[in-house]
Amino acid sequence: MAQLVYRAAALRDLQNISAWIEQQSGSRATALNFITRLTDYCERLASLPGLMGRDRSDLRAGYRSTVFGNYVIFFRYADETAPLSHLYVVNVVHGARDMDAFFAAQPDDEDGSTG
Repeated sequence: MAQLVYRAAALRDLQNISAWIEQQSGSRATALNFITRLTDYCERLASLPGLMGRDRSDLRAGYRSTVFGNYVIFFRYADETAPLSHLYVVNVVHGARDMDAFFAAQPDDEDGSTG
């Protein structure tokens, strides 16, 4: 099982998503429920053996993605050889975004992380 690590940008994305859902729904509980389900999904992803998700090296070297609801979770592994020690969630982006433009405007994956 890979250790799950959220990069600073992903944590900001989750905060922004939560705030948007709360604003739209008028319910903090709805927002927290969605974020809990999304992070539970990330934990399950990290627990699975092998490489998961779609290869997104077209956006950044080593990036992979998977869809959760209307959002795309971008992640990378610490390495792509066995054993896969860490799964880094680097961004969570609404699926309607122009991903090429989004990543062109983003700095490379940050070193600061929270596990």
